[in-house]
Parts: sequence; C-alpha cells; structure tokens
Amino acid sequence: MSKMTENDFEFLQKLMEQYEEEAKKCKAATALLAGCAIHAAAMEAALLAMAYCCEEEMQITDTFRRVGEEDLRKWDLKQLLDLASDMKWLPTSLPLGEIARLSGIEPDEALKNGDVIYFADVVREVRNMIHPGRYLRLWSGVEVSKKYLDSIEETVKIVYDHLYEQLITMITSDADFKKSSNNPT
Repeated sequence: MSKMTENDFEFLQKLMEQYEEEAKKCKAATALLAGCAIHAAAMEAALLAMAYCCEEEMQITDTFRRVGEEDLRKWDLKQLLDLASDMKWLPTSLPLGEIARLSGIEPDEALKNGDVIYFADVVREVRNMIHPGRYLRLWSGVEVSKKYLDSIEETVKIVYDHLYEQLITMITSDADFKKSSNNPT
C-alpha cells in the first residue's frame, strides 16, 4: 500500500486552513459558488487526513475493495464519503455508494435523522457545479445563493466536529489499550 507520509498529513492540515481562509474571502466578496467549492475542498482534505490516520483499518472495508486504489491521494470526494460511511466516522442512512440527490431520501428526513453524509454529499454535488455541463444537466435554473453557502459552511463544520470526535475516540482507545497491555493483571 502506498502510504501517505507525516509530511502529507501536515500539508493536508495546512491546506484545510488555507481553504477555510479562502472560503471566508469568497463569502466576503459574495463569490458564492467559489466559496461552496472551497469549503468542499476543505472537507475533502479533512476526510483524506482522517483516512491517513486509519490506513490499516480501512483496508477491510467494502469501499476500499470497491475503489481498488491503494494510494489515498488518488481517491475522490465521493469515495472518501463512502469510506466515512463504511468506517462509521459520520452518521448516515444513505446506502453505501448512493448519491443523496438520487437516493429518494428527502432533505427533511435526512435532517431529522442527523444524516451527515447525506448533506456532505450535497456539498459534493454543489461543488461539482463548477463543471458547466454538469451544472446544465443537473442544476439548470438553480442559482447558488448565500443560503447555499451558509448551509455548506455549516455542513462542513459538522463534518469537522464528527471527525474530531472520532479522532479523540481513537486516541483514547489506543491509549487505554496501551495502558492495559503495559499493566498485566
């Protein structure tokens, strides 16, 4: 497996911070679609960093087997969201591999169920509006508003919070395991 390095991880952290700063500038300049795209990039960097932390554990997931690519740097946002679902980093009722828009799940239902991946996938879809053909095919007549940007900003924050909680749980579990293995009973 082509492992990411500690330098790659540190770069991803800096990139997330840079993207967040850029997103703030986009919002201040009312560059709404650009702000949405940059927030999505920051979310993708966070998911990639999380995957880096779990490279060994993720190898047993359906997503890893389906993607078939060991180099995480080649994974796209949809694949990382599927991995987040498989690894239970983010809550979801969205079936693995499904796209929120085509799932038949209504946004109100996803909100009621706290389905973070559903809304993270919407972030991915809005980010993909930067492709003109895709925009015409899937979003014709839809204008990205401040409401879209605010919603995406909030979704990305929620993703960060969940990933942070998962990291804390992993660190605590690892520390507890090491502590118990060093103190034989």
